Amino acid sequence: MTSKAIHNETDFQARTAFQCPFCGFVGPLEMMGADRFPVLQKLQVIGAGRRAAKCPVCKSTDKERLIYTFLKDVEKLELKSDLTILHIAPENNLQLWLESVSTIYIAGDAFLQNQHFIGNVQLVDIRNTVFPENNFDYIICNHVICDIKEDKLALSEIYRILGYGGVAILQVPITKVSGTVEYENVKTKEEREIAYGYGYHERIYNDTDYIELLSSIGFNVKVRNLSKEYEGNGLNPVEDLYICRK
Repeated sequence: MTSKAIHNETDFQARTAFQCPFCGFVGPLEMMGADRFPVLQKLQVIGAGRRAAKCPVCKSTDKERLIYTFLKDVEKLELKSDLTILHIAPENNLQLWLESVSTIYIAGDAFLQNQHFIGNVQLVDIRNTVFPENNFDYIICNHVICDIKEDKLALSEIYRILGYGGVAILQVPITKVSGTVEYENVKTKEEREIAYGYGYHERIYNDTDYIELLSSIGFNVKVRNLSKEYEGNGLNPVEDLYICRK
């Protein structure tokens, strides 16, 4: 995908009729993100950078609406009972909805200080949790694994606490024009910004490499793109969903 294609992607998102699935707003999406660091454009990173993606009313993003669309319209969580859900680094709109459809809902984050959450969030280090094996029906960990140096450790812990037949949603920024980018000598925030586009990221995954990584942990991975089927939801047309089942 060339820089022209990226521009066309943004144009597509801005032009497509948008009705927010969370708040019902109808109108254009707001721009969000930034392309200060050339690596995001050079590697055509999906799920990152400058794009039309934010609802101007409820502030939901394309990443948040993708998870909501899958769980509500594909998995049909509202028709299920006795759901146990773990939500790491919870997005506000998604948190409120998940709380309403689950019997046990736990929102967790490893960095509680200097953050504003809309609901109750407890300290959870996804690399080493206190939860028993096979405990959750759904685990949502959206754009978090890319921030963790010990990604295999975190993924193995998610697999351990996910119930048999359960689903984990583990989205990360993706490149399809390069192999996974990760440098052992990149240590500081400034170095990570240059290398990965964000000061808190530890790598940029290649799509095939990421599927292989998830599969090596034990997940049964299915890749699906929902953007055409749910065009009005303001999804990123080039972001695939990585559905991980145990």
